[in-house]
Amino acid sequence: MKKESVSKKKIKKYALDLFNEKDTFSITTNHIALCAKISTGNLYYHYKNKEDIIIDIYEEMIEKFESLNSFEKILNSQNPLEELSKMYDLYLDIFWDYRFLMRDSSVLLSTLPKFKEIFIQRQNLRIEQIKMLIEYFISKDIFKQMSEDEILLSAKLNWFISTYWQNFISINEVITKESFKEAKDVIFKININPFLK
Repeated sequence: MKKESVSKKKIKKYALDLFNEKDTFSITTNHIALCAKISTGNLYYHYKNKEDIIIDIYEEMIEKFESLNSFEKILNSQNPLEELSKMYDLYLDIFWDYRFLMRDSSVLLSTLPKFKEIFIQRQNLRIEQIKMLIEYFISKDIFKQMSEDEILLSAKLNWFISTYWQNFISINEVITKESFKEAKDVIFKININPFLK
């Protein structure tokens, strides 16, 4: 992890709190500076704009995911399905900490071009990783045989539910930790359990 100044960490922490509590659209850099008890000039010294703050928060979340080494752990586990379940629990904790990114994803992707570019790169990587896991489960006789098209569709569906479930929930309800757990339940019920041998 790169070393950050105290001010930058502070900006990021308060921005994350505000985005999670309210939404990314209504929160401005002035709100963030006020909460962090710094001048807007100090904020702009570290970040050019709100998009840069959001990208930095997103990259911090990605680093946390990467640090779990979850795919390697699943591939090396004596019980890959149990490890997969544990992985989802850890992912859900991270998703909860950065919930605005999932909840506001449609707005962020439609209004922030740099964020969209980074997001799409990560999305493609994740879908490939999920596809590789499915292929591994098939090779180990954990999953039934599937065609290449079915594997890709299953990987995309897995990603879609993980990423957009909170966006869907937020239309009618307040997002809770329980709603994050619900995403895991949906994935297992419709996209894992039916394929088990």
